[in-house]
Amino acid sequence: MQLRTSNSAQIQHIGGLPKDWQEKTSRADKLCSRSPFYNNMTKRYELDFRERVGRMGYKVQTSVKNFQMTLEENGRQTILQLGRVGKSKYIMDFRYPLTGYQAFCICLASMDSKLCCTL
Repeated sequence: MQLRTSNSAQIQHIGGLPKDWQEKTSRADKLCSRSPFYNNMTKRYELDFRERVGRMGYKVQTSVKNFQMTLEENGRQTILQLGRVGKSKYIMDFRYPLTGYQAFCICLASMDSKLCCTL
């Protein structure tokens, strides 16, 4: 695909990415998923949401769709987290460098593809 700009310079995209995308990877952030820990009392793997309670007083429930992402492999600062608070209800928290749109898209992509078809 080739696009023409107002100054008649051409921008060529290959497979949807700019031609020079590999040169700009140093400015890209890599998000890492935080690994769950095993809770001996409940006998299951869990993520630490630090008693996160939603706006309506919902407490985060355990779910395989819950996740937390950081910028470093074993980072302490959570950049994005998604937690289940009820049947078909989730709560999302995000911070810089993600925008709301980017965070929402990541969370949608992590859901089962059949979720929209069953509603």
